[in-house]
Amino acid sequence: MKGHAPAYSISLHNFRAQLKMLADSNFHVISPDQLYDHLCCAAKLPDKPVLLTFDDGNQEQATLVAPLLDSMGYKATFFIMTVTIGKPRYLSAAQIATLSAHGHVIGAHTWDHPDCRTQTVKDWPVQLGKPKQALEHITGKPVVYLAWPFGAWNEAAVSAVKQYEYKAAFQLAGKPGETPGLYTIRRLMVAGNWGGTELYNEMLRTFK
Repeated sequence: MKGHAPAYSISLHNFRAQLKMLADSNFHVISPDQLYDHLCCAAKLPDKPVLLTFDDGNQEQATLVAPLLDSMGYKATFFIMTVTIGKPRYLSAAQIATLSAHGHVIGAHTWDHPDCRTQTVKDWPVQLGKPKQALEHITGKPVVYLAWPFGAWNEAAVSAVKQYEYKAAFQLAGKPGETPGLYTIRRLMVAGNWGGTELYNEMLRTFK
């Protein structure tokens, strides 16, 4: 899986090792709806829950990632940058529709990946409204989750995301915001050079 190693690329060997660790360690893969219900309504989660997310919409997510996930019975959330749909090395609309039809969740990752802290009122229809509309048209399902590009957000951006009826938004490693973190849910950026042991140790360190 290509990108800028090790932050944005991983070998199939390491990816398989990471997934095997999750299975062998009895982690339970959950959906963003389950996480949302837990955060907003105190719904119970299974023991050792983990949410799998992938950003940007690179083509390997359909050709390599999804088949491995499906072979283990895992479902993930794919946050799509919509400006690249159908372009070389990125997901096509048909591939996005197939991911959704197979039970994976499709979320938005803005139109063209700006730093949302720099956006103004005139930008939100393109960055938040246009992706939501496009992805809902492709999947036939509501698109209610968003991942912040670069993990970057501020309170003005959070207010805009609420106005466009996203239920929650995901950042990277910053501190959660208010509204019990629904629009600044923290994630772990997994390095491509980690095997299963490294991932396990980092999960424990980050989310203890």
